[in-house]
Amino acid sequence: MGGNSERRGRATIKDVAKAAEVSPMTVSNVLNGRLQFVSQATKKRVEREIERLGYRRQANARNLRVAEQRSIGMVIVDESPAFLADFFTCQVVAGLANVLNGADYTLTIQGMPEAALAHSMIMRNFEVAGFCAMISGNPAERRNAIRQLSELDQPVVVFQEEIAAPGPDICTVRQDDRGGGRLVADHLLARRVEDLLMIVPRQHWPAIENRVAGVRDSLAASGGTARLTLLESASESFADVQAAMARHLAGHKPPGAVIGANDPIATAAMLLLLDRGVRVPEDVRVIGFNGFEAHRYSRPRLTTVVSAAYQLGERAGHAMLARLKDGTFERHDHVLPVHFDAGETT
Repeated sequence: MGGNSERRGRATIKDVAKAAEVSPMTVSNVLNGRLQFVSQATKKRVEREIERLGYRRQANARNLRVAEQRSIGMVIVDESPAFLADFFTCQVVAGLANVLNGADYTLTIQGMPEAALAHSMIMRNFEVAGFCAMISGNPAERRNAIRQLSELDQPVVVFQEEIAAPGPDICTVRQDDRGGGRLVADHLLARRVEDLLMIVPRQHWPAIENRVAGVRDSLAASGGTARLTLLESASESFADVQAAMARHLAGHKPPGAVIGANDPIATAAMLLLLDRGVRVPEDVRVIGFNGFEAHRYSRPRLTTVVSAAYQLGERAGHAMLARLKDGTFERHDHVLPVHFDAGETT
């Protein structure tokens, strides 16, 4: 009963029009981007009332006017404006888009920092049948973003996040990054490495948090004296990683092994070591994560954990399409395996 009451209390186009002192058609023109019919001042007034009233178009309402909503929204919460340059994100989006394309659905993508999520166009005005999301930030920020998405009353698939008690219309699709971290540390411990340095970006990602946790799991289970040091880089860029590594080496001897939170980080660190005359793997062993095609071009060939990023996108697409067909998610958590690829750097 509470849910029906809440729905009756939602703002309508007529409410927005009355508050902005315009016609419902003017509100519709703003929502649909027909701005040739609307002055800039009127547009701002309508958008202000849309935000104040918390109005959001519902796909179900529109479906009474058209046969079916056939678009999925992809929300990428990332502080970097070059969010689509990330290999992992590109692979996930490609897998998702290809599955949706096969079912004649479109994919609408919007990237933004966490602070902009609530007021983003895709959240406020864009009509989609459901949302997929890849979210960075600390755990509290990620929980807040997931809460905002869940309050839209549409199905949500979240990548790479583990949710203890997901809502009835939330599904998570992730790979076993914690298991990947254990594989890395087990491999190094078997080679009697005692001093592990793991380079992580300042920006928080759930996958990287789990990779660190997996390394720590392995070290704890070994009961030995091996130790892990985390080195934070300002970003994942080549320059920032090398700068962080150079600062570390200025005050410490080279570690027994360097673990990159992903392959580009590991490669940047390895090239700095090689430039300084440090032999890999004889002096320092180097391991990355993700195993995308680019890692095969490095020499020596990088040891890495191969990601299932493209398959994550595919799995999310199938899960979303099944939910739209059946009205419920059959499973609320999908975990894909990773596997260890022993290259020449360990």
